[in-house]
Formats: sequence, C-alpha cells, structure tokens
Amino acid sequence: MSVYDTANRLAREIKNTDEYKSYQEIREKILEDESTRDMLQEYMEHQMKVQSKRMSGEEITESEKQEAERLENLIDINSRAKKYIQAEYQMSQMLNDLQNILFGDLEIGILKEDEDEKADPAADE
Repeated sequence: MSVYDTANRLAREIKNTDEYKSYQEIREKILEDESTRDMLQEYMEHQMKVQSKRMSGEEITESEKQEAERLENLIDINSRAKKYIQAEYQMSQMLNDLQNILFGDLEIGILKEDEDEKADPAADE
C-alpha cells in the first residue's frame, strides 16, 4: 500500500469521526444563517489581525482589545456561533494530534542541534 493510499484512507476515517460530523452539522447551520456567518467571519478576521500583530511584535491597541472583547461577547450569547467555535476547536485539536503522530518522529530540515551533535559525537554517549 502506498503512502498516498494510506493518506486517502486516513482522510476517509477523519470524515467518519464524531468531531468532523459535529463540525459539518453546525457548519451547515452557520452557512444558512447570514447574520451568524457574518459575525463569525468578522470575529475570525479580527483574531487573525491581532495574532499577526502579536507575531510581528506590534502592540495591540486598546480599541483592538475592546473590539475583540465585543466580538467574544457576541459569540458567547449566540449559541450557534459558540457551538461552531467549539466544534472548530475540537477539529483543530484532533488534526493537531494527528499531525504530531504523523510527523513527530520524522527528521526533516537542518537544525542547530543537528550540527552540534555532529560536531561533538561524545555528546551521544
């Protein structure tokens, strides 16, 4: 069996998980509800903007913090939006776990530690 066959089988298995089924069920409801969909899109866009600023070392302004809080409060009182965020988080967790299982032991790339081990073979003893 090729690695591609295995990957395709894994994709089919993922689609059969409770996490994926729950996610798809709430996703369909969100797609039918324009106001909730728009609110979630606004929330996610704001989250990405704030995360990008954090990663680049920029300071988050007070108005951005207030906007994040406002959007989080809206999500909290909208049960569909809240369920969607929870389902998305559960899917993310499962996919992250799978990624760690699949790639955790693979040695890819060249890291500083790799160079140090080669330079000092006694370090392995």
